Amino acid sequence: MGNVNIPKKVIVVGAGIAGASVAYALAQRQIPVTVIESKQIASGGSGNPVAVIRPEPGGAHNPITTLTTLGMQWLVQWLSHHGQAVPHELCGAIRMTRDALRHQKLAQHAAQYSADWISEVTQEQASELSANQVADRGFHLPVAGWIEPIPFIQSLLNHSSIQVQIGLHVSRIEFDEKQKPRITLSDGSEQQADCVVLASAFGGSLFSSSLAIDSARGQLTMLPEIAGRHLYKIICRDGYITPAIRGIHTIGATIQKDDVYVDARSTDDEENFQRLQRLLPEFCLDKNDCQSGRVAFRAVTQDRLPAVGQLAPNLYASLAHGSRGMTCAPWCGEWLVSMMMGEATPQLEQWREVLNPLRLALQ
Repeated sequence: MGNVNIPKKVIVVGAGIAGASVAYALAQRQIPVTVIESKQIASGGSGNPVAVIRPEPGGAHNPITTLTTLGMQWLVQWLSHHGQAVPHELCGAIRMTRDALRHQKLAQHAAQYSADWISEVTQEQASELSANQVADRGFHLPVAGWIEPIPFIQSLLNHSSIQVQIGLHVSRIEFDEKQKPRITLSDGSEQQADCVVLASAFGGSLFSSSLAIDSARGQLTMLPEIAGRHLYKIICRDGYITPAIRGIHTIGATIQKDDVYVDARSTDDEENFQRLQRLLPEFCLDKNDCQSGRVAFRAVTQDRLPAVGQLAPNLYASLAHGSRGMTCAPWCGEWLVSMMMGEATPQLEQWREVLNPLRLALQ
């Protein structure tokens, strides 16, 4: 690792949670960063009004379980120091399962951990914790909650070493004879840096080989707070409902692969309403109380893991964080920058192949 050249300047493409996280990790090391964003900060999947942050229980050798655990540990520490600038609450979550077999598997997983992290709960206990009739037994995740993504991303980017350029997209990346990258922007201007990190949702298209990253459309549904009815926990299974935040519960989200329809659909609100009935059957009985929420497009992979790592000399990626971006992308940004800087960390080799973006390269 000793022969790594520490970059003096880095260009990050994308100002969503992935790009902001990489820029933040670089800035913490006093590396100047230019973040280039074609639309606005958090314009894609990162721009939802509220995001659920939580670990995904699944077993000791499940990479998604480990990654979301590392992500939550990073977030809890960061929020303890900087959280006053970012609306959030670690209110906990009730996680239900699809079937008895899955419940049994998670029960075995939960038995190995402290109740401060995960505990099996009966339907009655889950209902008592959330102050509402929950549809089934499940697991209580105390270290889970919600965060407002845009203030979070703005806080990460608010650093003297980070410059953000809005309204330009990168049309080309070329490398000189020393493998130094040069980018061409949509206005015809060029910029050079020691490294480029692709971190916009579908930014892998700038790489010479295509990556197997799919687009998944997601629509949220909003439910105004019901007078006298409080919800104290996030309730989730194949979707979720949040406590009322600024007077609104968020229900979500639909997942439709390769669906490019950008406007909200009433059929999707119906689907989210049915999702709510499977979580809290007595919470809201009239679907007309629901309102259409935001539509966004998430970048996802077949194995549901992000694409983080080196694509080529001096070209890196933090892509395809799917529905877990707020939970995992900040830790992934820190991990990627550790790799770029040649820092020896315990997790470096463990994750290099698991997250390797070249695993998705199409021949």
